[in-house]
Amino acid sequence: MADRLNGYRILILETREEAQFSKLLAEQGADVVQCPMIEIHDAPDPAPVEAWISRAIERPFDDLVLMTGEGLRRIMKVARRIGLDQDFIAAVAKAKRYARGPKPVRALREIGLEADLQTETPTSEGVAAMLAQQDLKGHRVGLQLYPDKDHSKLIGAITSYGATVEPVLPYIYDGQAADTNIVEAIGEMAERRVDAIANVELVHAGVS
Repeated sequence: MADRLNGYRILILETREEAQFSKLLAEQGADVVQCPMIEIHDAPDPAPVEAWISRAIERPFDDLVLMTGEGLRRIMKVARRIGLDQDFIAAVAKAKRYARGPKPVRALREIGLEADLQTETPTSEGVAAMLAQQDLKGHRVGLQLYPDKDHSKLIGAITSYGATVEPVLPYIYDGQAADTNIVEAIGEMAERRVDAIANVELVHAGVS
């Protein structure tokens, strides 16, 4: 079974978990062409992320809402750089942990922790509905955000439940940086050098 994709050239359009997905396909014998449709970068100003990490350590959140696995990984990257990764993991362990879908669950497991609750629907509305069932009155809620999304309704909802929200945005998207990759991928397809296009979103059930 290890060679079942021998001779196939597969184009990947995903950025998140791209390395893991590429490795899985390569192990099956495929020639993988990577073409992320966006590029992800750390927040250009690390100071707010560093300050958020420090606050979480000094006074652990009562609740922590993780919107993306990428977000937690980027936060951990900053925590390691400033030498606070173990302290931050210990602080996260003290909070009740909420995950918007399976990706934050996997990211938590990478640091030896589990989510206490996971949304049935991986949307901001799903997160708000999940938190509405909790008693958050007087709680400090750490909220990891992701780019290109208006989170005001979610923050407003959590605040209406009686909590204080402390958000952090640990990464940004850069669509222009991916333009070269996309043009090259179109060229590969035009020359009929691509046998299939794959997206990691479609195979999560198989790699979890």
